Amino acid sequence: MKRRTFFGAAAGTAAAGLAATASAAAAKPATLQLDTTFTTDPKLGRSIPVNKERAYQVMDEHKLDGLIALRTINVYYLTNTVTTLTAFGAEYPAFATFPRKADQPTFLLSSIGNTWETINAAREVPQVITMSGAKNWQDYINPTAEKMKVEPESSGRQGGRFAMREGAQLTEREKGWKRAQEIYGDTSGAGPAWSLVHAMKQSGMMKGRIAVDDMRIALLLQAIGVEGVTFVDGDNIFRQIRHVKTENEIALLRVAQKLTQDSAMTMARALAPGMTYEEARQRFFAEAAARGGNAGFLLLGMTQGLLPSSVVKKGESYMMDCSVHFKLYQGDFARTIMIGEPSAENMRRFKAQQIAREEAFSIIKAGVPFTKVEQVARDAMVKAGMPKDIPTISLHSIGLQHGDDPGRMDTPYAVRPELVLAENMTVTLDLPYLQVGQGGGHNEDMLRITKTGYEILNDPKDPLVVVG
Repeated sequence: MKRRTFFGAAAGTAAAGLAATASAAAAKPATLQLDTTFTTDPKLGRSIPVNKERAYQVMDEHKLDGLIALRTINVYYLTNTVTTLTAFGAEYPAFATFPRKADQPTFLLSSIGNTWETINAAREVPQVITMSGAKNWQDYINPTAEKMKVEPESSGRQGGRFAMREGAQLTEREKGWKRAQEIYGDTSGAGPAWSLVHAMKQSGMMKGRIAVDDMRIALLLQAIGVEGVTFVDGDNIFRQIRHVKTENEIALLRVAQKLTQDSAMTMARALAPGMTYEEARQRFFAEAAARGGNAGFLLLGMTQGLLPSSVVKKGESYMMDCSVHFKLYQGDFARTIMIGEPSAENMRRFKAQQIAREEAFSIIKAGVPFTKVEQVARDAMVKAGMPKDIPTISLHSIGLQHGDDPGRMDTPYAVRPELVLAENMTVTLDLPYLQVGQGGGHNEDMLRITKTGYEILNDPKDPLVVVG
């Protein structure tokens, strides 16, 4: 396991005079041990995630000529990239275009500055078209509809954004940055809409049916007079494509789930009477970061982190449900935690939950409806002694979202269709039991579905954690 020590505090210096500063003894820095096992693995996240074969199949089913993504998870899915402006909270940090015709190019649309990162070729990325601003923006104050159909001059074509020292001996990496500015600055579009038009023209997507994951895309293009394209709300279409995973995605989910389990179990065993939810959450987030993940959420106690006594207390039974993300792919892991000696009733409920888990897992394989798995689990839990009004059983997909499952497309409301397990879906079975006045528990493991059963993507041991 690779570990690296990072210094967390700067050396102290005296405040008076250069001589005093030079002679001041440095304070010993604090250290933090970071596990770089997965963050330095060159194979993880090397390939673009999209399942192209499934994408073409779903696009044919919906008679689509292309996809355009604005949501971060879908841009990443199509391009293997989270742009710098995404973290800045930009309104339009990046787009991705994906044509139905396999011989046409996919594009990442990003800022010129972001091409410094993509040109390093540390991973697979599609072709790039950059977005800049309008150099002659004054000509577009209160513009007419006809004026909007005329592309402004791109401010990105004025030259490189960052200064390059004349005559400097550049490293190979710096030469790449210089090349990126020269290539992409001179071809940038004047804003998101015109950059999209450039990509769509080169991909044969200027007519037909295009699914977009954010209808603001349609508004942007219609505002500059784009005609001949029918824009379709594509949120569920993207989910439908993402429902079945590639081997590359499964590898990332395996890491995400390991980081989630390891961070959660370390946090759980550190719980002690008197601790608050915020202290537990802070510990969980720190454990995730030290392992190279980004913590998503921690539920502890009664669902959202609501401890019955406000602090951890002996005699109480909690659910723990949490997620750590790795390259945007989400882990999802849950266990039952009991503080101190478990009561007989809490143990009876825990055992009923475990019986339900075993019964449900025994039928999981490709071809089985989601609802059948849920019903078997519920029936088994109640038969084993769980009060029938308590179980809340849910089988759901996991991937770039906590619920990668598509919804019904014939209603504006979020309704799950009759889903059936398929090979290479990744799912978790939620088995929580919660009752105010008694406490709760949970169990959740991640599974990859196979033709004849499943592969569990985390260690199934320790379904009950007794601490304190």
